[in-house]
Amino acid sequence: MNMPAATWRVDASRLRLGDRMALAWWAQRRRLDEGLRFAVIDRAAQSGAPVFDLPLHFPLSFEPDEGRALPDWDTGNLWLTVTNAFARQPQAGQFEHVPPAVLSQAQQLRAGRSSVGPRVLMHVLDDAPYNKARNWQRPQALALAARLQQAGCEVVLLNPSPGRFLGGLDRMLAEMLACDAFIGGDTGPSHVFSMLCADKPQLAIYPDMARDQRKFAAEQLALGLPLPWSSLPKRPDLALLTLRAGRQWVRQGWRWRYERVGRFDPVQAADQLLPLLASPLGRV
Repeated sequence: MNMPAATWRVDASRLRLGDRMALAWWAQRRRLDEGLRFAVIDRAAQSGAPVFDLPLHFPLSFEPDEGRALPDWDTGNLWLTVTNAFARQPQAGQFEHVPPAVLSQAQQLRAGRSSVGPRVLMHVLDDAPYNKARNWQRPQALALAARLQQAGCEVVLLNPSPGRFLGGLDRMLAEMLACDAFIGGDTGPSHVFSMLCADKPQLAIYPDMARDQRKFAAEQLALGLPLPWSSLPKRPDLALLTLRAGRQWVRQGWRWRYERVGRFDPVQAADQLLPLLASPLGRV
């Protein structure tokens, strides 16, 4: 396939996974609507740590930067920009390429299912190092898993213990492709799923974003954007449950800290997801 060369350059070096997916959604829309393509600077890849490769998974919208003289694409406040763009065009994005090895791994996971019921993948967000109001209580997440299992679902935890995942980025993509629904919080995997599997039900368990919206209100006004900041995954049929804000004592080594936490009702969460699994969208 002959693709046009990039006309703009964008620096993704400091973008976390969720931010990269927001950038991918916006770049894909600009490609489809305006015929644009983007060269990506990504110094994070030089660190040796696993980094989500935008040109690999979105080759129609991105290409690696090769040092050509291109104008810089200034996305401004990315989430403000994307939130307002999504409001104008409430369409889910999609991956442009999934490596064959990931597809093969997903097939193996589907073949090894332990239940005939829907397979629900859950990312338990209980280890976010910043903005801890996003964090869940793992006992509540496990209670939600038990509730879904009672309803006949097979539940797979993307991170069976805090900070420990089943595997790297490829395994995460394969698990998403192999599942029938996803539950996640305000973090990167939720945004990946919203673009990789927009045809499957997704429940987002998110904090109230009023505090962040106030934080960026001046930027919103300066940019002339009508809608406030939002980090929700960009798909129009997203199921949403808002965490109740609270505080609790948390032990860190020999010290105790009184930290903000989020709480949710496992029964309410299950009641939101289960009808989606029985709907045409969620049928497997």
